Amino acid sequence: MKFSILQQDLLPVLQAASRSVGIRASLPVLENILLSIEGDKLKIAATNLEIGIMKFVSVKKAIAGEITIPAKLLLEVISGLGPSEVELESNNEILTVVSGKFKATLNGIAAAEFPAIPLGDGKGISFPKEVLLGCGQILFAAAVDEGRPVLTGVLTDVGEEKIDFVATDGFRLAHRRVSLPKGTELFKSLIPRRTFEELLRVIGEDEAESVSVSLSQNQNQIVFSVGKTVVSSRLIEGSFPAWEKIIPHETIGRALVDKEEFAKALKLAAVFGKNEANIVVLTTQENKLALSSSVKEVGSQENEVEAQVEGDSLQVAFNTRFLQDAVSASSASQLMIEFSGALQPALIKPIGEEGLEYIVMPVRLS
Repeated sequence: MKFSILQQDLLPVLQAASRSVGIRASLPVLENILLSIEGDKLKIAATNLEIGIMKFVSVKKAIAGEITIPAKLLLEVISGLGPSEVELESNNEILTVVSGKFKATLNGIAAAEFPAIPLGDGKGISFPKEVLLGCGQILFAAAVDEGRPVLTGVLTDVGEEKIDFVATDGFRLAHRRVSLPKGTELFKSLIPRRTFEELLRVIGEDEAESVSVSLSQNQNQIVFSVGKTVVSSRLIEGSFPAWEKIIPHETIGRALVDKEEFAKALKLAAVFGKNEANIVVLTTQENKLALSSSVKEVGSQENEVEAQVEGDSLQVAFNTRFLQDAVSASSASQLMIEFSGALQPALIKPIGEEGLEYIVMPVRLS
């Protein structure tokens, strides 16, 4: 293998691919990046067996071949060169890097030991990238604890003229619905949260306007194509909770609040709620929403924010952090909080962000 490329073209592609390298992996080759010449393109690939990424970049003086090189080592060398033309050539399991007066040899591993990264089955569907970019507003609700693997994923359900993205850890739920053109192929997948986080970074780095999505031939991997980048991921097996049943359908009271004022009040409430439950009590009153929190060892606080209040007067306790996460994830200037009862979930709807909603479970006060 041999090729020539500008350092400033190679470095960002290496940096992006290296995010998916296996850290302290059981297989040494997973700590490596695959370099492979295909025609006049360089394919750069990395995987940790959960997420795989392939990026393609044009090169000059290309001669076919492939090799894998430790990602950290290769990045340190290329980033240290500064803007210049770089020539890379492999011979067996040795990669030679030449730039100006600099020359280095790097020990690699044969490309044959690198795991294959699945490709789509060719029956994919395409979305404008904005459909997926908005998922950044719901990822926080997916579980981090691997105790229940299905809750660490984001349900992606393509139905008739719509797509639903749902994340929940059992204590709160985030749901985003986007309209799709008629005739879009239907599918339902449970995609790891980490995959969505990486996909959002890739979309942000690429100028492509659309994202193609397909399943691998064995249906246990999902493949996203974004411009010159391919991201593949294993799917989570198991049954996602019946999320539609969690969304409250009866409202006995609601409060329309300014998002920034509510966020500030929650931040102050959290100072006096730093215990295991992290509780803040919301009380709806005429033209205002009262917030109170206390910890025996610290003290207590009471605060109010202006609100347009309708319905019954209510007092409901929540985990402060869960409310803060939902409030900060939205870019709306106003929030509608709908209450179904003192021990029923609350529904938070950002005003002006159609299809986005958050559900937060209440806390029972002793």
